[in-house]
Amino acid sequence: MLNIEEPKSGMAAFWSKAFRVFFTAAAAYALVNMLLWLMTFAQVWRINSGGISTFQWHAHELIWGYGAAVLAGFLLTAVGNWTGRATAGAGFLQAMLASWMLGRIGWLAGDALLWLGAVGDAVFMLLFFGLFVQPVMAARQWRQGGIIAKLIMLIVGHLMLSASALGLLTKGQMWAETGVYIGLFAIIGLLLTFLRRVYPFFVRAASGGSVHLPTPLWIDRASMVLFVALFIVYLGWFDTLAMPLVAGALGLVLLVRLWAWQDASIWRAPLLWSLYLGLAMITLGALLLALSYWWPQWRFVALHAWSMGGFGLVTMGMMLRVGLGHTGRNVRQPRVWLWLALGPMLMAVLLRLLTPMLAPSLVPTGYLLSQFSWMLAFVVMLVCLVPVFFKPNQQGL
Repeated sequence: MLNIEEPKSGMAAFWSKAFRVFFTAAAAYALVNMLLWLMTFAQVWRINSGGISTFQWHAHELIWGYGAAVLAGFLLTAVGNWTGRATAGAGFLQAMLASWMLGRIGWLAGDALLWLGAVGDAVFMLLFFGLFVQPVMAARQWRQGGIIAKLIMLIVGHLMLSASALGLLTKGQMWAETGVYIGLFAIIGLLLTFLRRVYPFFVRAASGGSVHLPTPLWIDRASMVLFVALFIVYLGWFDTLAMPLVAGALGLVLLVRLWAWQDASIWRAPLLWSLYLGLAMITLGALLLALSYWWPQWRFVALHAWSMGGFGLVTMGMMLRVGLGHTGRNVRQPRVWLWLALGPMLMAVLLRLLTPMLAPSLVPTGYLLSQFSWMLAFVVMLVCLVPVFFKPNQQGL
């Protein structure tokens, strides 16, 4: 059941719920960050990333800049529904947004201000963690332990990257790379958890209760165990045969879930097919990761299937669905702009994945078009969804 707030407007509405604040921040930064990344490739802007590589900086800002904002917006809203307890008020949300913005300033400025980025994001993540854990512990909802563990992973990964960027660790590049993968696995693990919890409900609600997707317990358990095993193997035994075996097994289990969740009705609703295709991209990433043992050039395609594919499609789909639903808008009402947002996002993913696989000579052009498609998707979101966050809810729809 949606926890729709009392009618408010303007800034009072904006500061009333975490999703309003942090979905806005995430969408704006997704656009700004990709624009800067495009300028970096065009060699008109230089990232001063200290002791980490430019690509590690890019990963940090995707995971802890854009991603952490999306997660804060979703989890600090959802935990109120899960526990029935009050969540972060305006004061805490303002403190979190301020620390998140200081983090972005520090990481974008680089060099002498990298410490500001490190501290700003650390404060943001600790506030986020505390505000999520408090109602969970008060309600004794121990089943949220998996989410708490993944938030801890995100904090650890950020600290590893920050310490490496600031030159506080020997072999900083190694620690930074490990931190990136800890963050990436934490994010993908959270996305799989969210999809398992909300996707069947979304489909049932969209169908008026006529479609009930199966959620076999064995798939839940097998995917969880295999995902944890892949995380361990990836960090410790990547070059052994264990990696493709575990990654392939995870991909096959997720394929079964895709088959079980397939329903013709989802293809008429962008808020549904975006989440479904996001899971498909996570599945593809696992299978490509297995194949990369024999074809190493597919490794980074696999990682982008997870990051840009699964991460991009699922987070945008969730922001649009939650943003409309939790402000009382009718999520079953057809909206052309949803196609105009999610269509370019899907195109960005396909261009990023298929160009290096099918047309390596066209990689620069493919990547350029992918970046423009990503930015277009978030422009549409900023223009069409974000204004709703400053308006009263529409209860009764």
